[in-house]
This record gives sequence, C-alpha cells and structure tokens, in this order.
Amino acid sequence: MAAAGDLKERRRERRVREILEAAMRVFAEKGYPRATMEEIAERALLSRVALYKYFHDKEAILKALLEWKIEELAARLAEAGGGTYPEAVRALAESGVRFQEENQGFFRALYTATGLPGLLRDPALREQKERLVESVARVIAAGQRSGRARPGDPRFLAELFLNLLFSVTVHDFFEPDRPAYDPGPIAEVFLRGTLVP
Repeated sequence: MAAAGDLKERRRERRVREILEAAMRVFAEKGYPRATMEEIAERALLSRVALYKYFHDKEAILKALLEWKIEELAARLAEAGGGTYPEAVRALAESGVRFQEENQGFFRALYTATGLPGLLRDPALREQKERLVESVARVIAAGQRSGRARPGDPRFLAELFLNLLFSVTVHDFFEPDRPAYDPGPIAEVFLRGTLVP
C-alpha cells in the first residue's frame, strides 16, 4: 500500500516540475506580469482547471519556482567552492553565471515580479536565500582562515558577491540576444576587493 502512495506522490512531484518548467518558459517569453495561468496551463499540456488543482494562482507558481531554483543554485554554489580562495571565487562566479544562463526564464520572472514584496518576505524563501548566502560565505570564511582573504563579515561580503553575480540577470533582461556572459570580471572585481595582496 505504501508503494502506491509513493508512486502517486512521485507522479505529483513530476507534474509539479513540468508545470514549473512550463511557467519558466512562459515567464522567459512574456515576463511575470504578462504571463497568464491559461498560457502556463497550455504549455504544461493541462486544462486551466487541472492547473488550479496544483496552484491557486500565478504567485503560488512563482513562489514554488523560486523555492526550487534558489535551492538548486545554493546546491550548485556549495559544490563549486573548492580549491584556493581565488580558485573557489572563480568557480562560484562560473557556476552562478552558467546557472543564470540556463535558467533565464526564472530570472526574468524574478526581475519582472518586483511588485510582489510579500512574496520576497516569505519565510521559506528568506530561509533559502540564507542558504544561498551561506554557500558563498563559507568560501569567504575559508579564504579568511587561510590568510588569502581580507578580514570582514563573510555574510556581508557574500551578499556583495551575489549582487555582482546577479548583475548578469539584469544585463540579460536588457540584452537577451547577447553572447554568453564572461564570469571572469565578476570574480576578478570581487577578488581585487577581498584578496590579500
């Protein structure tokens, strides 16, 4: 009996992922404000009524998408931060830029949904943002312990790094057809401010 319940849950999880991927494509094309539940349902090969069984509105879809992608990015950044301090910062920049390029629909949705302050104050999302900051702060703290990074609050420096990193999204928003972004300058600008000479 438990196996049937597990199968049902896995099917639901797969369907939710398909909906989120469809929403991300619609958000990439139209931005969050202009995307509709009807378009998301159509792209996910669902009726609108069926979509509402999973998500009660577009904001709920965006929240689920944010949770999924922030968790994915935090995991990717946590994996990237090995080696010497400069190598780790370069790996974080490379991983973060590639993630943004692979998930433009997510970042376009995030950028165009700035009129949803309640969503951005959601406790679950704030907790995930903390994981993201912590992934980078660990690299900076390790660099400080090794004597390669200047002293300073690792969490504050991590937020500065993430702000530099997410400038790629803003650039992509205004110039979506440009060639792939070079993560090198992000890492080098950050290292110039934090690396011990």
